[in-house]
Amino acid sequence: MAENVSVDIGAIKAVEETSATSYRSFADAARSVLDLLERLLPGTTVFLAHLDRTHNVHRIVDARGSTRFALTSNQASALSESFCHHMAAAGAPHLCNDVPAHDVYGALGMQSTLRAASYVGVPLELSDGARVASLGALSAELGRFTSDDEQLLRMLARVLATELERESHQRDLRRLNDSLREQARGMGAVGRVARALAGGEDSRRAVCRAACELTGAPIAFLLEPSGREFVSTAMAGVQLAPVTIQPRAETSGRAFTARESYFVADARRHPALAAPLVDATGARSALFEPVLRDGQVAGVLFLVWKTALDALPEATAGLLRVLSAQAAVAIQQVGLHARVESLALSDPLTGLASRRVWDEELPREIARARRNEAPLAVALIDIDSLDAFNVAHGDRESERLIKETASLWRGALRDVDMLARLDETAFGLILPNCGLGEAVDVVNRVRAATPRGQTASAGTARWDGEEPAELLVARCEQALQSARLGGGDLTVPAD
Repeated sequence: MAENVSVDIGAIKAVEETSATSYRSFADAARSVLDLLERLLPGTTVFLAHLDRTHNVHRIVDARGSTRFALTSNQASALSESFCHHMAAAGAPHLCNDVPAHDVYGALGMQSTLRAASYVGVPLELSDGARVASLGALSAELGRFTSDDEQLLRMLARVLATELERESHQRDLRRLNDSLREQARGMGAVGRVARALAGGEDSRRAVCRAACELTGAPIAFLLEPSGREFVSTAMAGVQLAPVTIQPRAETSGRAFTARESYFVADARRHPALAAPLVDATGARSALFEPVLRDGQVAGVLFLVWKTALDALPEATAGLLRVLSAQAAVAIQQVGLHARVESLALSDPLTGLASRRVWDEELPREIARARRNEAPLAVALIDIDSLDAFNVAHGDRESERLIKETASLWRGALRDVDMLARLDETAFGLILPNCGLGEAVDVVNRVRAATPRGQTASAGTARWDGEEPAELLVARCEQALQSARLGGGDLTVPAD
């Protein structure tokens, strides 16, 4: 038993190191993940495959391990004849320890070629739900894989999916920036915005300055949706508090929902512009230029002239459309940067603090408890029987269960308490100024909030005033193990 725990901890640490690594490319990440799997699943063949639904092809990207199955890079087969296609489509289980006897896997062309005994695989799922690839392992030995192996693949598949999306976003941004730079050659204002975008900085104010330069408008705002309102996130030519506009169908609705330019020749008498805004900017004419992303309004460039215009020249309108496309990239970059920062500090599925934050925060709380001579309790909570739930309901519902659980558990805690997601099913809880008896009461309240008829087990411990974070967590782990051995749905306090 002790040896298995050690292996599990070693595997978890290896996955954490892989997750925290910055890769130059998705290919580097894939090589690192497969090298790790080769070490952790000896005697098996591990592989990454592309699920090309456009061409109905299952293509091996790379493989490692035993030469028993002779999988090679770029090796292609019919998608419908592959294990991974049926696994990703939820037509067959992620884990099969008797492939020849399975009614789906045993009848596939892939099995007639490879003659595998055991298979485990998980999809690489992007944030939009698309399953574009698979991470799998094969063995010539019946009963070779465990649910822990599946969990290992699942964690590493998330690493690869994140890297794939990051690289795809960067590639899309580079392509769009290149296109914009070609169109804007010789146009100084547009070129400056493109350089700002290429530098990765927040370019929204540069967009506003360029809009003023292109059109001769002295004032420009970039407005972005926030709930039912549009709020200024950048401006040029004026210094005002953030401008908030709530579009109304009978007045300003069209200006904020149209997918083409909306010009206002007389801003002083037009219902789309509120009188306070007209007074503050001296507006005489105005233009609402939509900022579109994937056909949807992601923002509005709002330009103000202090002298009346009959119309915007067509050549200027064309340049403004180019600038609007750049504004969409600027908004997207800000969102991507925020998302990357969020992913570094929070769990992408639940939004809770990540293990990284947990590892940094627990020693701080211990130091604070030592300074203040205050009690401190810690708990580890694990969702019971999540594997069975996953088999019965599928990956998507399992993820929804985890998200709902995290939200409900967080709602049962004080603001000063910290709940972190440590791995697929386990969560950590820091309870400042809390004794052991109080901690048990809190944890029982949290566990009772577990949704969908599921249960949870927990181990909790009070800091003894001397031990480091590692020993405190180890005591919680021992208590959690006792709760599991006790049948689950139980909180066990550590001695």
